Amino acid sequence: MTTAQLESAETPNTILSRLRDASFIHPLFAFLITRTIVLLGGYLGEIAIPGITGEGLYHVAPNNVFLDIWARWDSGFYLEIVNEGYKFIPDQISSVAFFPLYPLLVKLTSLITGNVLFASIIVSNLSLLGGLIFLYKLAELEFDADTAQRTVYYIAAFPTAFFFSAVYTESTYLLVSVAAVYFARRKLWAWATLFALLTSVTRIIGLGIWGIVGLEWLRTHGWTLTTIYRADAWRNLWQGLRTDWHNLAIILTAPLGLLTHMRFLNKTFGDPIAFWTIQSAWEREDLGFIRIIARDLTPVFSQNFGTGDIWWHVILDLSAFFFAFIAAFFIWRRLGAGYAIYTLLGILLPANSGSGSISRYILVLFPLFLMLGYWGKNRQLHNALIVGFSCLLGILTTIFVNWIFVA
Repeated sequence: MTTAQLESAETPNTILSRLRDASFIHPLFAFLITRTIVLLGGYLGEIAIPGITGEGLYHVAPNNVFLDIWARWDSGFYLEIVNEGYKFIPDQISSVAFFPLYPLLVKLTSLITGNVLFASIIVSNLSLLGGLIFLYKLAELEFDADTAQRTVYYIAAFPTAFFFSAVYTESTYLLVSVAAVYFARRKLWAWATLFALLTSVTRIIGLGIWGIVGLEWLRTHGWTLTTIYRADAWRNLWQGLRTDWHNLAIILTAPLGLLTHMRFLNKTFGDPIAFWTIQSAWEREDLGFIRIIARDLTPVFSQNFGTGDIWWHVILDLSAFFFAFIAAFFIWRRLGAGYAIYTLLGILLPANSGSGSISRYILVLFPLFLMLGYWGKNRQLHNALIVGFSCLLGILTTIFVNWIFVA
C-alpha cells in the first residue's frame, strides 16, 4: 500500500468522526425516538386492546407480538411474493399489483436471518434510517442544517409514519427516491440514475423521480420550465447536449428497471402491465380526481361528530390531499418545478380513482417535508407539529396493529 493510499484509508478515528457527523446523528435520533413511539404504541395497543378477529385477519407471528404487529393488510402480499413468487388472477386481488424491489431485498435478507418477517422489518427500518440520512443531506443542500434537522423529525413522526417500520414499501421507496434526487443535485449522474432506476421497480410513481433527475440535468445547463420561452435557454441546452451528452445518455437508462419488470410480467403472465390491469380488482373508479374528491368530501359535512359516527380515515386522507395540493404551489416557488410536479403527481394519480390511503402516499413525497422543515423555523408551528404528529403517530399505530384500516 502506497503512502497516499495509507493517508486516504479509513482509520477508526475517521469512521468515528463520520458517525458523529450531524447528517448521521440527527437522523439517528429522529429514527430512535419515533421508532420507540411506534413500537410502544403498537405493542401496548395489541396486548391491551382486544383486536378485531375474522376471516383474512391473519397473524404471521402469533407467538411474538413484537414482530407480528408489523404485518397487517397489504403486508400479506409482500410476504407472499417472497415466499411463493408473484400471482396473477384476472379480476381478483393479486400480488402482481406490487413491485419487486422490496420483496427482493427481503428475500436476500431472509437468507441471513432465516425468518422472512424478521427480514422484512429489518429492511423497512434500515431503509428508513438510510432515507432519513439522505433527506437530511438534501434538506441541508436546499436550505440549511436547522431546516434539515426539523425535516427528518417531521417525516419520521408524521401520523402515518408507522408504515415506515411495517412490511410495506414506504421506507424503501423513501430511501431510493431521496438518494436519487440528492445525487442529482450533487451532479453525480451515474449514482442518481442508479437510484432512479431502483425507484421505478419500487413504485410506479418512481418514474417521477426520473423526471426530477432529468429536469435537474436540464437546469444545470441553463434550461428550466420557467425559462422555456427564452432563446438563450435553448442555446444553453444545445451547448449542454454537445458537451454533456454522455451523462444525459446515462440518465435516459433509468426506466430500464420498470421495463425489465414489465418484460418479466409479459413472459410470466402474458401482460406487461399486469400491475395496472389488476387495479380494477380493488374496485377503484377512474372518475378523475375532481369528482372523486367532491364525492368523498360531501359526506363529511353530514356526519354526526357528536355521536362519533364518522368516517375518520376519509377525513384523514382528504386533509392529507388538500395539504399536499396547497403546499405544492409553495414548493414550486421555493424549490422549483420538478419538486412541485412530483408532489402533485403523487396525490393526483391515486386520487383519480379514490382518495383512500393518500395519508400514506404522501409519506414519501419528501418535498412536502422539506417545506415543513423550512416553515418550522416558526417556533410555535414547530412545537405544534412535534407534539401533534407524535401523539397522532402513537394513536394511529395502535389502531393499525388492531386490524382497523388507517390508510
